[in-house]
Amino acid sequence: MVKSTLRKTVNKAVRRDFSRFRASMYRKSQPEVWEASGRIHFYSCVFEYFRYNDRIPMKYYALLSSCRRPIYTLWETYLRYENLSYLTWEDIDDIMEVLLGSRRASSERTVKNHEADQNIAC
Repeated sequence: MVKSTLRKTVNKAVRRDFSRFRASMYRKSQPEVWEASGRIHFYSCVFEYFRYNDRIPMKYYALLSSCRRPIYTLWETYLRYENLSYLTWEDIDDIMEVLLGSRRASSERTVKNHEADQNIAC
């Protein structure tokens, strides 16, 4: 039950993010669309990943469940790490794993900083 709700929530956010992005591209001039062609391709690939891939691990849905703009979040991760690709579903899985790893590292740093603050406060 929770799994299907999580899946529906993320898929809805993905559709909304893709629709808003597509609408924003329609409002741009031809040179601006040409400049954004890589980003358009990325958004399309990730949208198809969520639309047609029925083997997405639940940890990815859990990761993106709090994101209002999940495709944009993946886009930012893709841009941050130059060795990533997005042309296959396995490549998108790699982006998810990097995002998952960076979120874990970030939360571990937050916990360590909080523990250090508590030690100082005591």
